[in-house]
Order: sequence, then C-alpha cells, then structure tokens
Amino acid sequence: MATATRLQVLDPTVQPIPASAVIAPRPETLDGAVVGLLSNGKRNADVLLGMVHEVLADRFDFKDVMVRDKGNASRPCPTNLLQEMADQCDLVITSSGD
Repeated sequence: MATATRLQVLDPTVQPIPASAVIAPRPETLDGAVVGLLSNGKRNADVLLGMVHEVLADRFDFKDVMVRDKGNASRPCPTNLLQEMADQCDLVITSSGD
C-alpha cells in the first residue's frame, strides 16, 4: 500500500516596508554636523567607513566625527551604543564588511 506524502509550499515573500518607515530625512548639508560612523564588526567594515569619511570630509566641514564598532555582526547593536550615537550625532553611517 502506498502512503501519500504531503508537501507544503511556503511563500517567503512579505509586504515591503514603506519607504517612510526606513529612510530618515536627509540633511540639507553635512557642514557643521556631528557624523557617526558605526561598523558592524566584520573585517574591512572599518576600512570602508574610513574611505566614506575621507570622501565626505573632502566635501564637508564636520563639527566632529564619532567612530564606533558594535563588535559583533551577528548580534544587535547594544542599546547603550545606539543611545549614545542618537544623543550625540546628527546622522550615523553604518557599514558591513567582508
């Protein structure tokens, strides 16, 4: 006697997140801004951020730059680090290396 095999097909798609929920408003200029550079801890992420910093520093006069590394790419960023950057930075640029 044959046994029936049941196959369940899953749909991995989801509704897209609205752009307004993802993209922060862009500042008019970065002149006078405190810029945060947040690495995810992967190899070369800090190198990429360094290059981004160099390119932007050629075009803008930052008030200050805060460089941080969240330390572990597979873990969420620690809440205290997120809060520190939110309190002190006008904008934060992140990177993922490899």
